[in-house]
Amino acid sequence: MTKIEELKEELSIELESMDIVVEELLSLVKDISDREPTIREKTAAARFLAQFYNGLENIFKRINRFYEVPLPVGDTWHIELFKRFCSPPIPPLPLYLMTL
Repeated sequence: MTKIEELKEELSIELESMDIVVEELLSLVKDISDREPTIREKTAAARFLAQFYNGLENIFKRINRFYEVPLPVGDTWHIELFKRFCSPPIPPLPLYLMTL
């Protein structure tokens, strides 16, 4: 398996996990559509959103590693990681994930 095939496989697995999270979140929204959510439901929704965000970060980290770009460090590393994929991207990173 080539490096690009490995990356695509890793990203596919991460995207599948994120899809499950979205489905669970949509199900929760449907369950509470006619009432105020409980504290437990709000906590569950927050956790689902955190899982989705972690999935995005994992994808960005894997792409950084693929291109052998060191991961950012410091207090704002989360923001710096995201900005690397915005316009203009940090070479050699792609602007859009779909360009892989």
